[in-house]
Amino acid sequence: MITKALLFRYESQTDEDTMDTFLEDLATEVSWEKTTRAWFGIRYMRGEFGVYACFDDEAGREAHLAGQPAASLFAAEHRLMTAAPRTTRIDVLGSKMPPVLEGVTKGLVLRFKAKPGKEAEVAKMMRDCQPLVDKEPGTLAWFANQYDESHFGTFAVFADNGGRFAHLTGQIPRALGMTGLSLLGGAPEVHMVDVMVGTARQGD
Repeated sequence: MITKALLFRYESQTDEDTMDTFLEDLATEVSWEKTTRAWFGIRYMRGEFGVYACFDDEAGREAHLAGQPAASLFAAEHRLMTAAPRTTRIDVLGSKMPPVLEGVTKGLVLRFKAKPGKEAEVAKMMRDCQPLVDKEPGTLAWFANQYDESHFGTFAVFADNGGRFAHLTGQIPRALGMTGLSLLGGAPEVHMVDVMVGTARQGD
C-alpha cells in the first residue's frame, strides 16, 4: 500500500523540448527502481515543472532520494534550472493505482488548509474519498496527500481533458463544497498540469 510520496518543483531556464527530454531520461532511470511505485514528470505552467513520486513506505522514499534519478535531478540545477528543486515530503492517506498505467497526459494538483482543530476530520474526509475515485473510470490514478499537520491535497492523473473535467465536476468536489466551510481554511489551490512522462510499477 502506498503511504509516502515526494513532490519536487522547480523553474526551468531552458526550452520545453530540452526539459521534456530530461524528464524522459529521468523516467527511464526511475523504471529500474524496485521501490518507486509511480513517478510523474509534470509541467505546471510555462517555465515551471515538477516531479511527483510515491512509495509503499519510508524506506522506499529514502532509497529514491539516495538513488541515481534524484541525483540526476539535483545535478541539473545549474544546467537546466533557475534554482535547486523544492522538495516536499508527503504522507499518502489513500490512493488509486491500477495494475497498468498508460496513456497519461493530464494531471490535477489540489492543495488546501484545514481549519485549526479540524485536521483529523479533514484527514478522514480524504480517506473517505477513495471509494468515490475508484468509481471514476477517467481518473487513472489518484493520491490523497497530507503535506504537513494542517495542509492537505490530492494529485490525480488522466488520459485527457475529458477525464480531468469529469473528476472536477464529480462527487469529490461536491463533497468538498459541502464540508469546506466547516473544515477548510479557504478555497483550494488548484493546478491543472500536463503530465510529460510517467512510469509505474505494481506492488508485490
